[in-house]
Amino acid sequence: MERETKSHGGPLIGFLHTFFRVIFFLFAISILFWALYSFFVFATDAPALHMEFPVLFSIESNLKWQNPQIFESSNFYLHNSIGTISADFLPKRFLAIYSLISLAANLCALFAIKYVIRILEAVQSGNFLVVENANRLRAIAIFGITLFFIDKVATTYSAYYFSNQLELSNLNFTSMNIFSFQHLEFIFGSLFLLVIAEAFKIGAQLKKENDLTI
Repeated sequence: MERETKSHGGPLIGFLHTFFRVIFFLFAISILFWALYSFFVFATDAPALHMEFPVLFSIESNLKWQNPQIFESSNFYLHNSIGTISADFLPKRFLAIYSLISLAANLCALFAIKYVIRILEAVQSGNFLVVENANRLRAIAIFGITLFFIDKVATTYSAYYFSNQLELSNLNFTSMNIFSFQHLEFIFGSLFLLVIAEAFKIGAQLKKENDLTI
């Protein structure tokens, strides 16, 4: 008679496992379609209307807004801002470089989700406190840090390119502003996860040594 496989972790772990598997599948499909569309645009000179690129800008002149509390207009200034634009046709070199950078960022996120699924599977099998899970946590943290820097490279590259190409009254397009450094908390979260991974690895090694001495 075959031994039944017992699932650990309870219904929450089962739900999370299913949830992340669905996210992984949908994300992988979206990356595939995005890559195919990018290749189509690159190979056929088709309009890149459905591709958006980040730009950084500021407004040189002061603007007016109506303050309801004092019943008079006030000045406000837009020194730093971020947005996205799309264009009919763009140089192939720019499209190729930006698409490769974006693909690298998406793959980092996809592999991070994959390792989350592996950890949840280990929990369900009852083998949570193992060195392999510590290595997976470290990989997720490294992917997170890498994703942050790749995203900054993509934003800076796009903003730099369009800052030399776009002209609009009262708008000053720049290659870098305060939004070039947004989401720094992502780095601290990833570094904290690295610390947890190292502590987890030590705990897993101690558990393994104790199991061998019993």
